[in-house]
Amino acid sequence: MSMRIKLAALTVAIVISTPAAAESPSLEHFLEQWDNDGDRAVTLAEIRQGREQRFFAFDADANGYIDPQEYDRFDKVREAGIARFAPEDQDKIRQVAKGLTRAWNDTDGDGRVSRAEFLDGGETWLKALDKDGDGRVTIKDLS
Repeated sequence: MSMRIKLAALTVAIVISTPAAAESPSLEHFLEQWDNDGDRAVTLAEIRQGREQRFFAFDADANGYIDPQEYDRFDKVREAGIARFAPEDQDKIRQVAKGLTRAWNDTDGDGRVSRAEFLDGGETWLKALDKDGDGRVTIKDLS
């Protein structure tokens, strides 16, 4: 089994294996997933690093693209994560996660997302989430 398939399987396992009885995640979960230095803010560098990791995990055949079938799997994993949120928070986190969707990232409309498209989508995603325009996403921006 390739390293990419193992990483994608691990990502799926982490998302799906959370016990149903556990407390639903909050919008702070975004910060926990993307804030690498623990300062409770997500920068463009952290978004690019997180997007690089996700691209690597879901480009299972390592061809430099998240192909339609690979993106279908990515969509399922993302939706499984969103389903863990309380019903009243699911629309909000879905809006936050919009920057990871195929529609957001397939800028040339060819049905697949290149590494460059996926990484470049991080800047517009940060701008969309950063309500106060300080170049960082905090819980205040997500509320």
